[in-house]
Amino acid sequence: MQTPNAAVYARNILSKRTEPTTGDDDFPDTDPHPNHLDQVETAFNDALELASYAINAIDSDTTIFPNYFNPGDKAGVKNVYVAILGTTTIPENPTTGNALLANLHIQTNDANGLCDGRTLSYTNDQSATEPYIVLCPNAFKKKAVTILKGAPDPEDNPADAAHYITCLDLQASGGHVTYLMNSLGATLLHEYTHYNGLVESIFGAPIIDQPNGYGPVNVYSRLNKNQSPFNADSYMYYALHVLWSTLCDESFAVPRPGTDDADPDCGAQACNP
Repeated sequence: MQTPNAAVYARNILSKRTEPTTGDDDFPDTDPHPNHLDQVETAFNDALELASYAINAIDSDTTIFPNYFNPGDKAGVKNVYVAILGTTTIPENPTTGNALLANLHIQTNDANGLCDGRTLSYTNDQSATEPYIVLCPNAFKKKAVTILKGAPDPEDNPADAAHYITCLDLQASGGHVTYLMNSLGATLLHEYTHYNGLVESIFGAPIIDQPNGYGPVNVYSRLNKNQSPFNADSYMYYALHVLWSTLCDESFAVPRPGTDDADPDCGAQACNP
């Protein structure tokens, strides 16, 4: 179960960062809080936190890692997280994030018409100078991990817990790897792995969305592990598994088809982050 200070610790470990840009048109800073801008600001932090936890665990991890990747790919997988974080310093020391993240523009304008009932987000980096990530309406249904403006701490105000993923939520679901682990920051982490200028050189090919590559059940049990280094959700769910295992002091079990991938935010199926 979660130790009393685990959530507080998690909400404060990353304070200085390089982050993508947002525009006033997409994210006006209006009352009440938390608003979409607050959610995105927190998601920037949550994405880097996920990368930092993965880096911290990966070298000695012989239990979680093989469920997502081939052991022989460990060095390359770690380098993907390092490329996102911008450093191997973990996680007690604040990090800036990779300077390339500042090139990304986060927007809600569905410029390519790809937002639908299953899609949370997508990346377009065809322009090297103006890459962007679109956050679809369903993305904002995802909760936070680190501190969220307007919802300071559920330990002080239980009503604020509605804005955060908690260990109690995950334990109540049966203690399995589940879509409930997925934060808005995890969605951004998924999209960062699609940013070819950041990570493509590591394995020599883009990280894409493989067929049968979405959701905890697919990445854990169905996807060929030879494809995992080139599948964005594999990085997202490995980092989520490590993060919540650490914060909750829990060994999460195999995700169950039809239960742990039946995300109501995406029509009771695995989301397309």
